[in-house]
Amino acid sequence: MPATEPLGPMVRIKDLRLAHGLSQAQLVERIGEQGVAITEAGISNVENGNKKASDRLLTAWAKALGVEPLNVWHGPLRPAVVPGKPGRAA
Repeated sequence: MPATEPLGPMVRIKDLRLAHGLSQAQLVERIGEQGVAITEAGISNVENGNKKASDRLLTAWAKALGVEPLNVWHGPLRPAVVPGKPGRAA
């Protein structure tokens, strides 16, 4: 049964792939160039939260998309919140 709300890297990696305008097949090829084998079904399973990706796969995935691996795991840093001013960045 698929996860109803995939969390963590699954959300970011799908968004990153789509932002780069890549199909799953194109991403499979790019990840393969990083020395990691995965299928389109594997990509789909991770993106949809059905399977967890290994650290090795996530690192290759990030490199294939030209982003820092930590941005895949943790996402971009958010601006600091100023105390007493909800929603306002420092």
